[in-house]
Amino acid sequence: MKNDTNSTADGWQGRVSIEESTEPPMPADKKTYAKAKLASATDVSRELAKLYREARSGRIDVSDASRLANMLSILARILSDSELEARIEALEQRGSFH
Repeated sequence: MKNDTNSTADGWQGRVSIEESTEPPMPADKKTYAKAKLASATDVSRELAKLYREARSGRIDVSDASRLANMLSILARILSDSELEARIEALEQRGSFH
């Protein structure tokens, strides 16, 4: 296993590339999915923080983390919009009874 790191003045280490893996390869026909709970903005926020820590520590490539963070950001906006939509509907229903 080979790790390539570049240290900067603040101690941050850049990309880590791993040329060989100790895990057996997954069968081509088997799909795997992340088991993150992403049902609320808080859940998404936690996942985004985890993603940041993994990128910062070099466990995942920063460019991959950036793409995933973008998707999480979009999901957070969708969840927020859905919550606002539900609240508006509740207010409209409550207002029509008075």
